[in-house]
Amino acid sequence: MKLNFSLTIAFATSLFVSACVTVPQEPKVNKNQLALSSVRDIPISYAKGSLFSLAPKYVEETSLKAEQTQVVYKLYADAIIKDLKHHGFKDTANASGSAFHVGFGIALASDLSDSKINEKFGVTPGLPSSDDLKKGSFLIYIEDAATGKKVWRGAVQGFAHEDIGESEREQRVASIVARVLKQFYATN
Repeated sequence: MKLNFSLTIAFATSLFVSACVTVPQEPKVNKNQLALSSVRDIPISYAKGSLFSLAPKYVEETSLKAEQTQVVYKLYADAIIKDLKHHGFKDTANASGSAFHVGFGIALASDLSDSKINEKFGVTPGLPSSDDLKKGSFLIYIEDAATGKKVWRGAVQGFAHEDIGESEREQRVASIVARVLKQFYATN
């Protein structure tokens, strides 16, 4: 009798323990998913009307053709200028006359890994990779023209949308730029 009772308790316990086991699932990756991160390096602020200049940075080796790279960089440059102007700043082609420089770069994960971004840039949003989607990164920073020091750094990661039209692409880029620069404005 005691043996039957012990077997019953052991059996019930094993059922309960096996029912509590959970199998971790891969996080579901959404093609429209974005990850953002930013950091304020030094407490320098810029008044509305301050002049800025663009300073694009390019990955040494890229899987994109030169023409493709130029198109993407122009989209981001235009969006950065428009967003900063919308927030009261003024662009200038004369880098020596600006209060701050806006450096930025764009790269696919196949050309610039998260570990390399973290090593060189120090800010990585950490969007998980997906085998069937091309992950890309948009890195942007504000550098004080007088001191040459980085004031703020931001990074966005998402998936390349190769199958959308030009208008939709412009809207997507503008949205990405606005979302990350919003973090700069909040601390300026």
